[in-house]
Amino acid sequence: MRRSLPALVLALAVLLPGCGGDDPQPPRAEPVRLEVTVPQDGATVRAETVAVEGTVQPPGARVQVLGEDIGVEAGRWHAEVPLEPGANLVDVAASADGRRPDFASLRIVLEVRVTIPDLLGADADSAQDQLEGLGLEVSTQDGGGFFDPILPGDPKVCATEPRAGAEVLPGAEVTLLVAREC
Repeated sequence: MRRSLPALVLALAVLLPGCGGDDPQPPRAEPVRLEVTVPQDGATVRAETVAVEGTVQPPGARVQVLGEDIGVEAGRWHAEVPLEPGANLVDVAASADGRRPDFASLRIVLEVRVTIPDLLGADADSAQDQLEGLGLEVSTQDGGGFFDPILPGDPKVCATEPRAGAEVLPGAEVTLLVAREC
């Protein structure tokens, strides 16, 4: 069956508006804007918790930190986040009705320091075991004089480097100065 060109144009004119051909597109809402102001991405901290805070637009948007809803007041939000030793990833999400959500991820390192214990006078082998148990590397240095090897008893710790009370990173090297007589 053959149709005339005017009938085809008329059919298209009727169908196109229903397909959105001449309808104007509804204005798109602006996306949510999320900003993390504290801490900086890649921050290294020593506390077991960190304050994470920032702003969001629109002010009534919903904010989640690590999947937990956080209160938003006048476009500002704040959360206290617990950290695990080492590297942590903190995800922040913001959403609002009719708007595209926004996301941010922060890398935060919890730097855990090890305090060198007071080992003066301790048995050299047990001191080495104790330090290794704290995740430290241990080297020993003979601190005795010429006759020290023939003296009775086991070697004792005469000094440590770094000294007792110093804070070092896990894996740091501690030198034990050992002798039978200090």
